[in-house]
Amino acid sequence: PEDALAVMEPATGYVKALIGGADFARTEFNRALHAHRQPGSAFKPFVYLAALEAGHSPSDVLDDSPIRYVSAGKVWAPENYDGKFRGPVTLQQALEESINIPTIRLLEQLGVAPVIAAARRAGIQSPLPQDLTLALGSGDVTLLELTGAQATIANQGVHMEPLMVRYVTDAQGRLVEENIPQGQEAIDPRVAVGLTHMLQGVVEQGTAVAARVLERPLAGKTGTTNDFSNAWFVGYTPSIVAGVWVGHDRPRS
Repeated sequence: PEDALAVMEPATGYVKALIGGADFARTEFNRALHAHRQPGSAFKPFVYLAALEAGHSPSDVLDDSPIRYVSAGKVWAPENYDGKFRGPVTLQQALEESINIPTIRLLEQLGVAPVIAAARRAGIQSPLPQDLTLALGSGDVTLLELTGAQATIANQGVHMEPLMVRYVTDAQGRLVEENIPQGQEAIDPRVAVGLTHMLQGVVEQGTAVAARVLERPLAGKTGTTNDFSNAWFVGYTPSIVAGVWVGHDRPRS
């Protein structure tokens, strides 16, 4: 399997660490920057971001029961990853346990456009599908843009462009180039803080509970795609955000 990692300071956008693959000697392709892969459930925070912006609260109830869509003679009957249906669940529980069906229903209520708009403001630039599969992270993104978008949430709604190079000097120490962090408010800070609290629950009692071993105040979101061909985690403390991806270059489990 290959892997990739991106680490940023949410307050500045400075990229602190970047890993593009398992072995540079084997392949020089940088998967953190250039590999576009489906994020799966790691995209769900942007659905819930749009929900909070629309006035929903973490305690609102969604229906986790079977759904079926028919379009152009084709049937789409999505399932939860564990094949179970839980009945009424809160937004908080649906995000913590990464339950697919309530998230699809939520996207259907909100509409696709507000969710794409929220993701764009946060920092997702890649093309995104204009249908309900968006709730399951069906659009291909890079690890750095997904990490940068979560950094916007971590930075209380202020988006910072990822910066690879702080400054460059010549042989005499004279400044040749300098990149100054420039932020832009993309999300209401109250909404960003609310979503951070929801994402803390993912670590405390949800799908990312293994991250508690770090013994830090953490928020984040896991993500897998069909047949476990991609596995993701993007998480953050108040001062750092990190995203990791594991998979094969030619997708397989």
